[in-house]
Amino acid sequence: MNDRLRRLAALGYVGPPVSLALLVLSTVLDPLFSWQSRSLSSIGEATGTPITATTADQLAFSLFNGGLLVAGLLGVGFAVVLWFETVTRLERVGVGLLAVTMLSNVGVAVAYLDGPFTGVHFVAALGVFFGLTVTLWVYGTALVRRTGGEHGLPSIWMANVHVLAWVVWMVAEALVFTGDGDTWTYFAVPEFVGAVLLGLWVVVQARRVRQSPGRGAHAGR
Repeated sequence: MNDRLRRLAALGYVGPPVSLALLVLSTVLDPLFSWQSRSLSSIGEATGTPITATTADQLAFSLFNGGLLVAGLLGVGFAVVLWFETVTRLERVGVGLLAVTMLSNVGVAVAYLDGPFTGVHFVAALGVFFGLTVTLWVYGTALVRRTGGEHGLPSIWMANVHVLAWVVWMVAEALVFTGDGDTWTYFAVPEFVGAVLLGLWVVVQARRVRQSPGRGAHAGR
């Protein structure tokens, strides 16, 4: 990998902390948000006030959707860097899935709830959370095959933790917090777990890429 791409890999250090900080701040500002009874997307729901308004809910709306845009656009840029670092076909499939996941992040922000494109919001959200899991499984498997597990196993286990977080939380919501079995709107916690895992994974991959000797070192593997 040449020095320019190695420098561009630093995008992986920038996007996650910025987007996660904006996300956390938006949960604090939104007066209606609850970790037990809301989804993260509810923060990005249209408020009916001008985008320049300084009300708490409008600020939360702007920070939440702005964070998704930052994460998605910088994530696509990072996917391009990863593409040039790939060696095998399976790695390239994983990078392609990462790009789709990051573009879905942008889609969630653009197609915010009660907005003009809200009809595709659910599809974009599915693209983020299914895309995250499959990306980590596929790319992690590719790295295991290339490096003997040195770098790939953490990716696979992050995907496993993501799936487990959704299962545990949906059971907890249905049986403990609500008692009504309705788990369709109450998943802010597993969504946040997914966001943290994705951010951590990007940082880990950025570090790996910046320390990588490049494609040539893996020739013939």
